[in-house]
Amino acid sequence: MDVKKILKDTAVLLVITVISGLLLGLAYEVTNPIITAHQEEEKAASYRSVFANADTFETREDLLEQAAGVMADNGITTVSVTDVMEAKDASGSVIGYALSLSTNGYGGELVIAYGYGIDGTSMGIDILVSSETATLGGHASDPEFKDQFAGKSVESFSYVKGGGASADNEINAISGATVTTEAVTNAVNAGIIFGRYCAENG
Repeated sequence: MDVKKILKDTAVLLVITVISGLLLGLAYEVTNPIITAHQEEEKAASYRSVFANADTFETREDLLEQAAGVMADNGITTVSVTDVMEAKDASGSVIGYALSLSTNGYGGELVIAYGYGIDGTSMGIDILVSSETATLGGHASDPEFKDQFAGKSVESFSYVKGGGASADNEINAISGATVTTEAVTNAVNAGIIFGRYCAENG
C-alpha cells in the first residue's frame, strides 16, 4: 500500500471539495439576490393585478404576525398567510389588503395572491407558485377560473362541478382538477377571514 499516494490523493480530493464548496457558495451569493428580486417583482405584479386601483402597497409585518393565531382561532389548518400588504389609493387612503396565501394542491405547494377590499369585496386572485399538472390543475391560472373570485362580496366560496355555478358565492370547478379547485377555494376563504381581520384591526 502506497501511503504517500493515498495521502496525496486525499489532499487533492480535499482541495477540490473545498474549491467546489466555495464556488457553489459564491454562485448562490450572486444568484440568490437576483432570484429573490425576480420573485418580488412577480409578487408585486400579481398584487397589482388583483388591486388595479391601488397606487401603493405597504408591508404590514404587524398584521402578518397575527396571521397564525387568526387562522388557528378559525380552525384553519391547511392555509397559511405568508405576506400582508396594505393597498392604498393615490390619496393615501387604505382600500384593502393584498395577501399571499400558501396551501397544498394536488402536485405540492400552491401560493396565491388574494385581494380583499376594505368594504369586504374579494378583488380577485392570481397564482404565485404552482406545482400543479399543466393540463389539469395548471388551469387555475386561466382567467376563466380565477376571474370567478373577483368583485364579489361573500362570506365564503364553494365550488360546483360540471359548470353549474349560479350564485355569487359559487365558482365552477376546474374540470378534472377537483383537488386544485378545493385548494384554491379554501385559500380564498381563509383570505376572506384574514382580510376581514385586517380591515377591522389595521
